[in-house]
Parts: sequence; structure tokens; C-alpha cells
Amino acid sequence: MTFVYHKKEKPEISPYFHLAFAQENLRREKQRAGLLASVFGVGVLIASFFHSFIPESAFPHQAKMAVLRVVFSFLLFMGLYELSIWNLFRLWLKKGIHMPQFTKFLNATFEVTSISLLMYLISDKFDHPILVMLSPFATLYYFFIILSTLRLNFWISFYTGLVAGFEYLLLSVYLLEQPSLVADSLDLYMSVAFAYGVKAGILVLCGACAGFVSRQIQKSIKTSIEGNETHNQLITFFGQQVSPEIADLIIKEKGMLKSQHMKVSVLFLDIRNFTKYADKHTADEVVAYQNSFFRIIVDVVNRHGGIVNQFLGDGCMITFGAPIPLDNPAENAVKAGLEIIDEIKKAVFADLIIPTSVGIGVHVGDAVIGNIGTETRQQFSITGNVVILAARIEQLNKVYGTNMLVSQDVINELSEYPALTELLGVVDVKGMEDGVELYKLS
Repeated sequence: MTFVYHKKEKPEISPYFHLAFAQENLRREKQRAGLLASVFGVGVLIASFFHSFIPESAFPHQAKMAVLRVVFSFLLFMGLYELSIWNLFRLWLKKGIHMPQFTKFLNATFEVTSISLLMYLISDKFDHPILVMLSPFATLYYFFIILSTLRLNFWISFYTGLVAGFEYLLLSVYLLEQPSLVADSLDLYMSVAFAYGVKAGILVLCGACAGFVSRQIQKSIKTSIEGNETHNQLITFFGQQVSPEIADLIIKEKGMLKSQHMKVSVLFLDIRNFTKYADKHTADEVVAYQNSFFRIIVDVVNRHGGIVNQFLGDGCMITFGAPIPLDNPAENAVKAGLEIIDEIKKAVFADLIIPTSVGIGVHVGDAVIGNIGTETRQQFSITGNVVILAARIEQLNKVYGTNMLVSQDVINELSEYPALTELLGVVDVKGMEDGVELYKLS
């Protein structure tokens, strides 16, 4: 039996990719908001419990308390803001809502500007307001620049750094003092914009570097999603002709399954009187019946480690042990065959399918599996006498009025015989020189 597939066609990336990437993007935004909420929460604790460690020489007591009030309010507000953003993204993820791109730019502007506003509000508490630009508060810009990488967009990270650099420089120029008011040794930091211009440039450069990192993360995620989607689409595409297990193995082996001998058990199944049923019913009714019937077959076969190699319209060919090996393929095949008969009876009793009778033939032996064909057209093949003999045994069910027949070779592999096992004797089989000893199982 052979199953044909083509190697040329490459599945197109479906809208699933865009949905998956948008969801991943929103998850990263949620992570970012959660991390920032935690950072500001820690900041609130530091402001609450460690303000006494600030030396009096840095601020007079009254000025220190004023700074702490502004800083505490800022940290508390930003912590609550980021927490609310985190909760909003959590709800969006549940509902599958996409985050508009422009909101990221608005959010970045708000976050960076909040730092600039904080430093402006506390600048007058310093003896020299410009010193606020050298304080630890200015490093908060870097939190937002670094975490902008989670936004998976180069331009948003670059924009964050650009806004931070621009606002830092603008506020620095505003707070600079006249050269005559400061000592010469402090002139560079107190009255000259050069140092702050350099630092502003560094912030912009950090934004560009964060954007580069963000783009690499984005590419990695895209590659991962595209790879998974392509793999799933190939499994689906091949699975229409061969089983998903075979399709998966074909993809892993890059389309070339090594030819080899394997011990396999082959089960052929035939639906009795299917042709008469098909002639008397509409196409939709026939297909609906086939789908209901084969759903039972596939479920049972999967439970026993088998593979439906081919649907034959009025039946199917199932293999156990190839291309995925099993410890005892014959026993798996027998258990699956008996369960199929039992499940069909249950489905008929439950009125899930019309009254149905089947014939099953099972044989075990050596088979050759592998690819045959050219570079542009390949086919996965399972060949050997085991396939032919299993098909012939199935046909003998009509002669003996049975539902399931197996060969002596199958019986030899069983750890225990089914309850209704009955020897029928040696039977001549079409195309075979020697007779085959048959057993009735149902």
C-alpha cells in the first residue's frame, strides 16, 4: 500500500500567526506592567522605611520631608497605575482583545514624562536645582528603556529612549544656573549643558540598543510561531493522506524515511454491504455515516498504538509496529480488532450509527517500509506478503460468516487467547502457495 505526498509546496502562514503573535505580545506587555508595578511597590517600601537613612546634610529636615512626600506619592501612583495596566491586559488576554499599537507609544510617553515631572517637582528642594539631574531619580529612565524590550517593537524602544533623552536634556537646560553663580570646578555640571547633552545622547542610544534587543526577541518569537504553525499545517496536510504519526515522522526525517524491514501486524477492515447502502442514500448521508464510523475506528486504533494508513471508502488498512515500532504488534492488533467490534455494537445500540457489520483480517510478519519515488514526488510505502495476506484473510470472513479472522502467526504472538478463539484449519488463500492456518476470534 502506498501513500503519496509532494515536497514542493510550502504551506502559507495563516492568520493564526498574527493572532498568536498578538497574544504573545500582550502577554509580554502584561509581564512588563507587572514587573514595573513590583518595582514601584518596592520603591514605596524603601521610601516608607528607609527615609531616616538620608543624611541631614543632603536636605534640611523640612525639605527632606517635602521630597519624600512627592517621591512617595509618585511611587504609589505609578505602582497603582502599572497594576491597573497589568489587570487590564489580563482581562484582554482572557477576551482575546488586541492591544492597539498607538497605545504603546502613549503609554511610553506617559511613563517617561512622569519621571521628568517628578524631578521637576523636587528640583527646588535642592540647593542647586540642577543637581536633581544627577540624582538617583534620573536612573528611573533606564527602567522604562530596558523593559521596553518586552514590547517586541524596535520603534517603541527607540521612541522611549528618544523621549527620555529629549526630556532629560530639556529639563537640564531649564535648570542650569548662570556660570557666575557657581565655582569654576562645578561649572561643567552646574551651568554647562554639555554633560547633560552627552547623558541625553546615552539615553537615546540605550533606547536604540533596547530596540535592537527587542527586534531580536521579536524575530525569535516569530520564528518559533511560524515553525510551530508550519509543522502543524504540514501534519494536517499530510494527515489527509497518511496518519498524523507518519506525517510527523516524515517531517522529522525531512521527507526521507529510511527504507527498512520491520515486524508489523496489518489489520484490514471492511464494512459489509456498504456498496448497497451507498447506492440507496445521498452523498451527504454516506459521508456522514463514514465519518461517524471511522471516528470509532480511529479512536480505538489510537488507544492501541496503531496507525490508520489508508481509508478505503468501505474499509481501511491499519498497521501496528510501522513506522513506529511496538513490543507486540500482533497483540495490539487483536485487542484493537475485538474492541472495534465491541464499540460498533455499542454505537449501533446507542443509535449513533446505522446497524453495521464488519469483517476484520489480521496477519503479522516482516514488511518493508520507506520512501520510493523521485525528489519531486515521494510516496511512503508499506509492502510485503504480510499486507497481501492480511487483505486475503479479511475477505475470507464472507466465506465463513465471521467478523474477525487471524492467522496462526498472530496466535503465536499472543500472551493469552481471546475467549471465543476457534481453529478453522488450514485454508488455501488466493495467491499463496502454502495454505494458511486460520482462527476465528469473532
